[in-house]
Parts: sequence; C-alpha cells; structure tokens
Amino acid sequence: MRTQLLAAGAPSDVRVWRVDIDLTATLPQAGANELNATERARAHRFLRHQDAVRFVAMRAALRRVLAAELDVDPSRLAFDVDANGRPFLSMPDAPDFNVSHSGMHGLIAVSFGRRVGVDIEEALPPFDWRALEGSVLHRDDKRAIDAMPQAEARGAFFACWTAKEAVLKAHGDGIGGNTLTMPGFSVLPREGVRYAISAEAGAFQAIAIAAPAGYAAALAWSAVTRPWCESDPDA
Repeated sequence: MRTQLLAAGAPSDVRVWRVDIDLTATLPQAGANELNATERARAHRFLRHQDAVRFVAMRAALRRVLAAELDVDPSRLAFDVDANGRPFLSMPDAPDFNVSHSGMHGLIAVSFGRRVGVDIEEALPPFDWRALEGSVLHRDDKRAIDAMPQAEARGAFFACWTAKEAVLKAHGDGIGGNTLTMPGFSVLPREGVRYAISAEAGAFQAIAIAAPAGYAAALAWSAVTRPWCESDPDA
C-alpha cells in the first residue's frame, strides 16, 4: 500500500510516499511480476525471505510512483547507478528519487527540482543506540542529546540519525574531494520539524516526517535547485 505523505516544511517540488510492507507475502504478491528479469534475479539472491520481500515491494512501488509522475508504463523505466552507487533513472531530465525501508515500512522521495534523500529506521527496544553514538553523532549533537532527560534522549538520537542518513543520501558524494561522514556534521538542535544543518554538509535542508509508531523518519533536499529548474528562495 502506498500513501502520499504531506511533508510539512518541505518545498512544493519534493514529494514523499510511505509504503507498508507485508513481510509474509510471497514475492509475486509483493510485486515481483512488475520487476524486470535483473531485479527478480536480485530478489532471489537474498538469503532471508523478509529481505527479498522488502526489496521487491519497494522496487515495485518505486516503479509505480515514478511511472505515474512521468506518465509512462512502469516497465519502460530503466535504472542505473552513478560512480558513488546512487541509483538514477536513465532518461533525460528525470526526477531525482531516493528510497529507504526498515521493518515493515518504507519511504520514497521524488523531486523534479532537487536532490532528495529519505530515511526511516525502526526505533524499538532493545536496540542499543548508545553503541552507535561515536559513529553517528557530531560533538554538538552529542552535547545536545546528553543534556536531555533519559526519556527524551533515545528519540532524539533516532531523529538525529535519520536526519543525517537522509542528508547523506541526498548529498550522494563528497564535498571538495572528501567524503562527507555522519559525525562530520551536526543537525541538532531541531526547531519544530526542521533540523539545523551545519555548514559542513553543504546546502541541504532536512525535516522530521511522520512515521508509524516505533519508527523515526526524515527527509532531506538540496537547497539549490537542479540546473533546469528555477531556484526556490523559500527553501
């Protein structure tokens, strides 16, 4: 099932869909018949059935979303990856897109005008989020989270983590020849849904978006529009 989300605070040319995944489904039920031969072969290489279902469900949903945006048959869409492994559509002036999934849910972000990134993470106990602090948090993020009551710190960590993942996925490559790392930039504090992205990440914005109970999610986009689009001063 696909549900278009209202990403309050995002530019009007950035759209997001949520995909709810039935992990007990067969691959045909998940949408395998909508995939091409290469994608179906990839699905069968997963060792766990749930991982195969997630891949199939998300790729089928992505094909449907992009086909609807472009008004073409889903089977006509051809995907490729850039030098950094970031997927793109092999056609002129194609929209940018990004996909994320965790547990029983996934997200798809699409924009004709900007680079986009999206992330969703299952945030249920007993996940030891403290073990990831060193690989996720910038010193300013850590300072902000350490100052919070314990009851709030866990949620703040997952919010921070998803925002950073979304920014990195929108970014897609290095800055000035150096790879952008997760602890290399800060996103906290957050005002409402909007994160305060530090300058190290470049010209990107990020917001928290609605997620199912037990999950955290974020959306990021480039503040600068792509070459064939007019700039949006309100971004």
